[in-house]
Amino acid sequence: MLDNKNIQQYIKNELAKIISKHELYIYQARQTRMDTRHQRYFNSTPLRNAFARVAVYATAVNEHYSIQTIASKLYSTRQSISKIVDECDAEGWLNVKRSPNSVEVQASKVMYDFFLEYVKARQILLNKTDRDRWNELILLQNLVQSEVALDDWTTINLNDIDNHSHPDIVKLLEKG
Repeated sequence: MLDNKNIQQYIKNELAKIISKHELYIYQARQTRMDTRHQRYFNSTPLRNAFARVAVYATAVNEHYSIQTIASKLYSTRQSISKIVDECDAEGWLNVKRSPNSVEVQASKVMYDFFLEYVKARQILLNKTDRDRWNELILLQNLVQSEVALDDWTTINLNDIDNHSHPDIVKLLEKG
């Protein structure tokens, strides 16, 4: 029988399959995308990989983040992040603002452009079919988890929707 619980379990399983496949592709790509110095560096450890995302995000929002802020975000130490900052700064991958009590960073244009190449590669990894399927499943999940129970759909008169006499359906349609 197709009930709310079974539909929710189906959605969870389908989302798990998409994410598992996608993350496997990412892992494989990180093992094989080692053509350039920056790819080898940022793919070498999870911390360096995450650091790259923080630095790129800082550039995207036009901010600089302190070493302490980055260390907190990445659950790392200031010493580890300082070492990464020094290494990346030496390569020209960061814009660094230094003051007597603080060092703040964001990705340089070079690093940001490298990341845009990565974005293109990621788009290929998660193909349009999987992206569309993901979005459809999320929409279905939102519908199933809404206040409208599936049993209510079998008792709705379509004219009720036009007359706005079924408030739950009207709310759902207005959200949609």
